[in-house]
Amino acid sequence: MDKFELINDFAAAGHGLIQLQEKDFTRINSAPVEKDGVKLVLGPGTGHGQAFLCKSKFSPCYEVFPSEGGHVEFSPRDDLDMRLVHFAYDYIENSDNIENLRAKGKVNRISHERLGAGPAIPLIYEFFKKENPDIERILETGPNAKTPNEIDSHDVIDAAIQKNDPLCMKVVKKFSEIFAVQAGDTALKTLPYGGVYLVGGVTNGIRDYILHDQAWINDFNHKGRLEGTIRRIPVMLVNPETELGILGAEEVAYRLVGSYEVPSK
Repeated sequence: MDKFELINDFAAAGHGLIQLQEKDFTRINSAPVEKDGVKLVLGPGTGHGQAFLCKSKFSPCYEVFPSEGGHVEFSPRDDLDMRLVHFAYDYIENSDNIENLRAKGKVNRISHERLGAGPAIPLIYEFFKKENPDIERILETGPNAKTPNEIDSHDVIDAAIQKNDPLCMKVVKKFSEIFAVQAGDTALKTLPYGGVYLVGGVTNGIRDYILHDQAWINDFNHKGRLEGTIRRIPVMLVNPETELGILGAEEVAYRLVGSYEVPSK
């Protein structure tokens, strides 16, 4: 092997977009995809990854630019969000929840990823318990009860989507809102008329909610004076069976062997 390149997950996801076919994703809105337009791929898993793709009219292919956009400052939109931010400081520094142990410690800021990635779901769950002290807690009762420190993001999402638990649905709705707002903010920065592609393990977990409830796309579009602009941006949900990272690795391999090189005259 003459050439080898190590790339991160969202560099791979970005390259994977280039190989996507219509069967590989589900459209969330009806905005048309602009040929050679900027593309954006993002979504929550254990973190919140992002990458964007640009193509010059002078270039034979898209270039992929991985980003650390998930670490931008979280922007509260109302009093509930402000209380969530204050709660997050204490939770991240002190909670022994299984999904907080990796991040546990002193924090001096709350980034989007702190509230918009998988480990945030137990955090938001505890927050809504505090906000609604009389609400039933089905994950903590019954024969399969878990302690608060044992509850993970999958438990909360499953209880919300499969069992329609009111407490866990509050969590999924707030998490979905945070995700959609960040996706819309990032779209305004890059104007990806070639498409916004949503990926990630947590995205797949709340897929049914995103597709069948208008809340996600409404929060994405809710940009005041720029709502007309953002409604022109197509949004797609990459299907869970689509191996986007593998497609991306394949695309990078093609490039390493010179598949896009212009023949010399």
